[in-house]
Amino acid sequence: MDRREFLKRTGGALAGALSNTLPSLARASDEPTYLESALTPKELEQHKTRSAEALVADVWSDEQMRAFALSHFFHDAQTPEAAQEKLKHSSTMAIPSATELQELQQRSVYAERGRNTSALDELAFQIPEGKYGLYVDGDTQKLYLLGNRTGTLEFVASFLTSTSAKEWSNKPDSYGTPLGLHRIVHHRAGKLGQILSRTMELEGHFPKVTVEVGGEARQEYFVRTLNHAIDPAVIITDAFALWGPTTPLERGVFLHGTNHEDTLGARYSGGCVRMANVDVHLLTGTDERGVPFVEVGALDKSGKSGRGGTPVMIHVSPGEKSGRPASSKPAWDANPPREASQQDRLPPGFKDVTGE
Repeated sequence: MDRREFLKRTGGALAGALSNTLPSLARASDEPTYLESALTPKELEQHKTRSAEALVADVWSDEQMRAFALSHFFHDAQTPEAAQEKLKHSSTMAIPSATELQELQQRSVYAERGRNTSALDELAFQIPEGKYGLYVDGDTQKLYLLGNRTGTLEFVASFLTSTSAKEWSNKPDSYGTPLGLHRIVHHRAGKLGQILSRTMELEGHFPKVTVEVGGEARQEYFVRTLNHAIDPAVIITDAFALWGPTTPLERGVFLHGTNHEDTLGARYSGGCVRMANVDVHLLTGTDERGVPFVEVGALDKSGKSGRGGTPVMIHVSPGEKSGRPASSKPAWDANPPREASQQDRLPPGFKDVTGE
């Protein structure tokens, strides 16, 4: 199954029990209602498999790309099926427990102008009928996929992430992951492990591989591994640009695949939200009704106003917000944390734009 076929077929169970006619959540006196995931363990594994199949098929059909992937990513997995299984095991996708969701709802509440406000409820009001939203919980370093289901919100699945090593910040050039409501306004897709960042360190540091793109052969940069810090951290595989009132596009904050999958679950990024490659690619799919899990919006020419795009709430509890970043793991020994703020960059396609 190639990537285009994957986009058509990745629905089914992951949509849970979402019906075909879903009303939007209106801002009313009633608070939003939240439901546990309708996903079964079997369905969970099926979706991991479908995402892995699509990524593997995309590299297996290209002789040079296949040889590179076997050497650097799959190693002893010498068949497409074995490679898919190995990639599937890198997924962090899970079914949230009832206790986990209850604690998340409690952490989402914060004081504003003398009253309690819920970041989760703020996101809920932004998810159109039958569509999806993303909630990044900074305390646990998890991303939740939520679906609007008959006026209630279903916690469909969770994924591990990695946000900024530095303090949370909505200031430009701070290299801190910004908090608050954002929209997805751009998507760039690459092959598994293909570097989508623009950094000065690419030339001479990362290998180039000749790949077929639109029937045309061209050389692209690739990482040498998906889960060890032998290379600087870069944006790979899939990248979604985040935009918000205090997060302009030129700041370069992305939800993206990473070559440092071993850092997921802790704070290591240069301001972006990192995910496992098979997980971020899964978000490019659709549900059984053909509705994308993630929709890409658009900005006006000024870049100060946008329309559409999946809503993404990034929130952290007051206690965690004032706390110190997580300690570095031993994996950083080959690539010190001081490099992190230099690596997560805008993907090609934006002219005269630099990012964090």
